Formats: sequence, structure tokens, C-alpha cells
Amino acid sequence: MGCTNSLPVAEEFFADHDPSPNEYGGGLISTKPIQLKVRQKLFSLRGDFTVKDSDGTAYCKVVGILLSMRQRVLIKDMDGNPIACILEKVMSMSPAMFIYGFKPFYEGQQPTPETQDGKPLYAWAKVWNAVTSLTPMYMIQMANGNDSYTRASYETADYKSWAPGVAAPRLSVVKGADKTKGGCCLIDRATLQFEGMNVYDVTVAPGIDPILMIGLVICKDKIVEKNN
Repeated sequence: MGCTNSLPVAEEFFADHDPSPNEYGGGLISTKPIQLKVRQKLFSLRGDFTVKDSDGTAYCKVVGILLSMRQRVLIKDMDGNPIACILEKVMSMSPAMFIYGFKPFYEGQQPTPETQDGKPLYAWAKVWNAVTSLTPMYMIQMANGNDSYTRASYETADYKSWAPGVAAPRLSVVKGADKTKGGCCLIDRATLQFEGMNVYDVTVAPGIDPILMIGLVICKDKIVEKNN
């Protein structure tokens, strides 16, 4: 079933990326590749989980919240400041998740109707699943309006990720819709884990916002749960 198929080598896969002019995390975008330890199924988390880099340094904190019937996850910096909010829209007809920021994604952007702890949320990214693909694929569409996103298709994806096999618990991610260029993240997990159970190794290329890639991992796990 392809569950043991491997990912490409980061040094060969990663491309050069210019840092986003509007980083959400405040200094978290790196000038060199970084590897983060991200727990699986964080959308089902009750409490919090600290994301650490390969040296064991705390990077950010993920907090699970259940409000009535609407689950959501917060990503905060290590000072407790909110960075992003990942929201499950129960009425959504397609397998999609939404990542919001606590500040505008671009100049002049207005907040959405969504709020968290009384603070307005701004559209940042939509993560959706290509259900017709033979192997798992997850695309990201970035916000292009106050509460809208770029057109969701294979050809117009702002980020595209795919598994190396039908049942492989890992993803290669490129910035753009072309799988042959723009490598920006590798999401790896051993098929069988004995230490650090259910933890992804998320290796992020220089210039890529790691918060967005952490958000992709969280959304991917929740979409898998909804589809099963």
C-alpha cells in the first residue's frame, strides 16, 4: 500500500524562498532549514502541546479548545500571544479546514465574522483535500479577500502537498501548484513509532512560515479523521 515509501532528501528538494513580508509568528521564519516535532491529531487535543525544534528548544504552543460543538485549535508564541486559530466549520460541504490570523494577511484586509476570546480573526488560508487523488493530497489556498480565498483547484493551489504512497503517513510540500519545483516542507512520520509516539518531523525550508506548515499538519490530520 505504499505506507513505507520515503520522502525526498531536504537538501535536494528545497528551493529558495523569499520570506513573507507579513509573518504571523514574529521572527519564527528561519534563514536555514528547521525541523520541528509536531504531535499527531492535535485537533483532538485537550490542553496544550509545546512544539520544539530538533535541539529541544520550545518553538510555539498549540492549545485545543472545544466551544459548544465547534472545535478549534490555537497556535501561540511562547509568551502566550495568539498567532493563528484553526477552525473546523461543521456545516462545510467539502473536506476543508480554515486557518485564521489575529492580524490582517495583507494591508486593508477586514476581519471575518469569526472571533476568538473577543479578538477578530482574519482570513489566512484554506486547506482542502483532493478526494479524487489516488494518493492523499492536501492543497492550501491563501486569502485574497476579507473572507475569501484563491480558487481551489489542482492548477491554482498556492501550496500543494502529497503522500509518496496510498497509506504513507508523510507529505512533500511545494509552494505553488507544480510538484516539480518550489519544495518548501517535508512532513515525516515513521510508520511504526516506539519513542516519541505519534510525532511528525516537520522540516521547513528557509523563508517559509513554519506556522502555516504546522497548520497544514493539524488540518491534514483532521481531514483524515473526517474522511474515515
